[in-house]
Amino acid sequence: MNAETTRNQHSQLENRIAQKYKEQGYEVWIEPDAVPFDLSGYRPDLVVKKSDHEGYIIEIKSQSSKQITIDRYKEIAEIVAQHSGWRFLLITGDDQVPINPSNSNSLLSWEKIIKKRKTVDNLITLEDQESAFLILWIILEVLLRKQAEKVSIPIERFSPVSLINHLYSQGELSIEQYNIVINLYNIRNQLVHGFQTVEFNQEILSQLQQLVDQFIGLWSLR
Repeated sequence: MNAETTRNQHSQLENRIAQKYKEQGYEVWIEPDAVPFDLSGYRPDLVVKKSDHEGYIIEIKSQSSKQITIDRYKEIAEIVAQHSGWRFLLITGDDQVPINPSNSNSLLSWEKIIKKRKTVDNLITLEDQESAFLILWIILEVLLRKQAEKVSIPIERFSPVSLINHLYSQGELSIEQYNIVINLYNIRNQLVHGFQTVEFNQEILSQLQQLVDQFIGLWSLR
């Protein structure tokens, strides 16, 4: 892929994202000359404002999130997080989630996470293991995204596998946890697509239960 093609793809994605935010009633500046506060010389692709005290600083990458190193953006995310009402977002070319700013902070609360976790025990009692597994996976993915947000890693919009890889690369997951999550993710995919190439059993469910409970205990107290 040559440089001109890359620039064109970036420009198209940039304009599409800008238009989505405009349709939501936000003020949008593309490649702005000025930013709302000091970003240590960093120039974002978009500044999106809902008000003088609320908005988004956005970096756009036309390539897949799997090809992106987020280390250099973590510092920017930390600076932005110091300003109440502002968020830093990293949006990639494989981000197919419709942009809806009103839902940007719609991850489950800790109260709802705990409530949903309790429903799993009822499903296990009813021997509905597959439903229990899928609800536990939903909880796990929410936990991973909440932790990414808490430590200012701008990856909450990434696909699950990219989310897992980047959390591991940033030291938020141990190698053991990483291997377990990747294996469980593959099983999750087989279940939701109706495949049974790997035998689903109580051991797999227990492994996911333990991981979810471990992360709830660890991350809810930070």
